[in-house]
Amino acid sequence: MKEVETTPWLSHESVERYNSLFPILPDFVARYTVGLQPGDRVGLPDKHSLRLRRDILAALVADRLSIGIAYARRQYTKEDDQSRWLGLTDTIDNIYSEGRKYLGWYISFERDQIPEGDKSFRTHSINFFYRNLGSLDAAKRLADLGYLCEVANILRSALEQFAFCSKLSSLSGTEDFKSVRPVQSLNHFKSYVPAAGQLYGLMSKYTHFEYDHHTHFFTSGPDEIQTIQKGPVLRAYATHLLFITMVCVAKYILAAAPTQFSKVPKSILDIDTFIENVYLYSDDVCCMLPRDAVLASMDILLQDIVRKTA
Repeated sequence: MKEVETTPWLSHESVERYNSLFPILPDFVARYTVGLQPGDRVGLPDKHSLRLRRDILAALVADRLSIGIAYARRQYTKEDDQSRWLGLTDTIDNIYSEGRKYLGWYISFERDQIPEGDKSFRTHSINFFYRNLGSLDAAKRLADLGYLCEVANILRSALEQFAFCSKLSSLSGTEDFKSVRPVQSLNHFKSYVPAAGQLYGLMSKYTHFEYDHHTHFFTSGPDEIQTIQKGPVLRAYATHLLFITMVCVAKYILAAAPTQFSKVPKSILDIDTFIENVYLYSDDVCCMLPRDAVLASMDILLQDIVRKTA
């Protein structure tokens, strides 16, 4: 397909701007690449592997030009220790790792304080909570690869499961928890994080593919409209959804912790640091892409989640 200048359907920013800020890595672990343009590129997992770059490039050139590898290495390659431009990738990774760390600490503290022989559903609740962190990891991986609907589906399910965990932790243990319905869990969760319902509704529109969200997968140019299967624009939106979901869970922890701990551990209270970093990230991205209506609406939702308390 020929190169044309396009903009996302609900944005006046150029697609090239998204390519710069949210580059799609050729593989989840491939931070550095070697290859010719156009054509396939070989991914390298870390900077230490860059020492292989010259040899790999020489082999590619030799094959393309039908010459010897040694000659190609000497004539057409040079030592290169420059990292690939990753845009906001390192910032995103650092914020995600920080949030994941705080969620892990919450699980550890909650497990440690459950008395032996406890008859409530607290153990079930925290075990489900622990398992559900895998959903965040899956969403992060797909977001990095430039998917959006798939990420929203995972996060919607994850929010339901976190809500189920919150409901279980409130039960005495005499109830039949198999009878707990999703709407009951979500309503209970919203009693701690009122704006969680807005987030759930937003992700449901991706799941059911309503028209407003259908338009997120198009870019338009002077003479044509293109469909996005995956790419930097969708990575930008998916990353915002991921961080907003994690903030939603973090706000629940802060709201519920006083009822779960006699004295809330500082490591749990410090999850506010993660929330603040997501808030700043969202503000920065919206400043970098000020004419994107989708990101702007997500930023407003984030503000509602952060500011509204039960």
